[in-house]
Amino acid sequence: MKNRYKSIIVTLSVMLILSACDNFLDVKPVSSITSSSFWNKPEDCEAYLTGIYNSVRSRLNTELYGEDRGDSFEPGHIGPVSEAWAQSLNASNSPSWQSFYNTIYHLNRLFSETEGIEFTNSNDKNRILAEAYALRALIYYQMAKIWGDIPLVTTPTENADVELVARSGVNEVFNFINQDIDQALSLFPEEGYVDKNRMSKPATYALQADVKMWTGKVLGGGEGDFNSALSAIEKVEASGVSLLNDFRSIFDSSNKKNNEIIFSIFFEYQEANEHYAKRISSWGINVTSAVNYSDLPVTERNNARHVYGPSSELKNAFAEYNTDVRKNVSMIDAVLSNGDIILSSQNKFRGTVYDDRYFDDDLIVYRLADIISLKAEALAALNRLPEAITELNRIKQRAQIPAYSGPEEKVAVEKEILKERWKELFLELKRYPDLVRFHFGGTINIYEKVPNLNGKEGYPLYFPVEQSVMDNNALITQTEGYE
Repeated sequence: MKNRYKSIIVTLSVMLILSACDNFLDVKPVSSITSSSFWNKPEDCEAYLTGIYNSVRSRLNTELYGEDRGDSFEPGHIGPVSEAWAQSLNASNSPSWQSFYNTIYHLNRLFSETEGIEFTNSNDKNRILAEAYALRALIYYQMAKIWGDIPLVTTPTENADVELVARSGVNEVFNFINQDIDQALSLFPEEGYVDKNRMSKPATYALQADVKMWTGKVLGGGEGDFNSALSAIEKVEASGVSLLNDFRSIFDSSNKKNNEIIFSIFFEYQEANEHYAKRISSWGINVTSAVNYSDLPVTERNNARHVYGPSSELKNAFAEYNTDVRKNVSMIDAVLSNGDIILSSQNKFRGTVYDDRYFDDDLIVYRLADIISLKAEALAALNRLPEAITELNRIKQRAQIPAYSGPEEKVAVEKEILKERWKELFLELKRYPDLVRFHFGGTINIYEKVPNLNGKEGYPLYFPVEQSVMDNNALITQTEGYE
């Protein structure tokens, strides 16, 4: 796998630069991949797909969309916090979706070129196409959670004579996502895993379950979507994954692609600006007086930044049970000899110490505990509460905390599931989407749950469109609520 990722340096890095599609929806772009020396053999398709994984990693390697707008963070030692964390987004400070469309362009390009190439083994071709469909569904799903209505682009742009694209309604977007998922599932030549750093049939079922829980609650799909999620989860659970006994070992950088992982994206030493966790860790100079300095996930040079620390709300959630093994794995305090705390840091993604610490942890997209808690959520949504509690307790048991003993009542059980997902999946980019989903599902009021949304009832939960996107494409309208 390492060699495959490094191949981007040899071939794809050049092409990804030459294609110049960052402004894909702004202006009329032109494809630049015209070399007759490429797109001639199956290895070209595999190499291009490898480069696409690198692009997907770049899209996912940020806490901005999955954590910032939630309640997991407080300002750190260095900063600055994002406008998303402050809930003060507008057209002038919003992140752009152009990089996402760069990734979509390359996926569409791969579909177009792969169809014309002869493969000796049809399974190899089908696997490449299956992974690409699953990745396109994943990227569009990320975008739909962030912006809601988004343009749907399904073919690569070959010349300047292309019509600009408007935003499609979110229901149409999810219809397309579901079609891509179904297509991927039909193409995978094996039921299990070839490499957990690649999309697989089980990983695509995990994505399908995730999507169905979102549409079931946020878009009102209801019972049909919840049952579809359960069906997909059943396939994931049958794929050979299992909960690790030791919570810490899930995140051990020497234990990547372990038996709990369903899909993760590969990182290597000094690669791709490192894992986003370095923004919730600390530069060593800030904590040199800590008595537990050697235990802290610090960098000696100005690499880790400590933009954020774990919030008091999250700490209080962990404080419910002093036996919860997830607390010390997830966060750590830098402590003075008198017991005072200098700062609090994430501790889940510790990276590896070489000449300095590098945050080379894989990006975990799906692991089994995530899927089990989604199963509990789906069962609770269907009012199958005893079954939901059983699944919830699988997570609690591994965490070494007491089984659920609260009311066997839908909202109470759902609140417990949401809380356990928070503690289980802290910093795995699930919190803000979870809050939005449970808000639309009627379990919580997100404007009361998230401190920076207090008093901002009605503030848009989707992100605004960046101003330059609208300036360059008159068909793009602003997200409702920001105008």
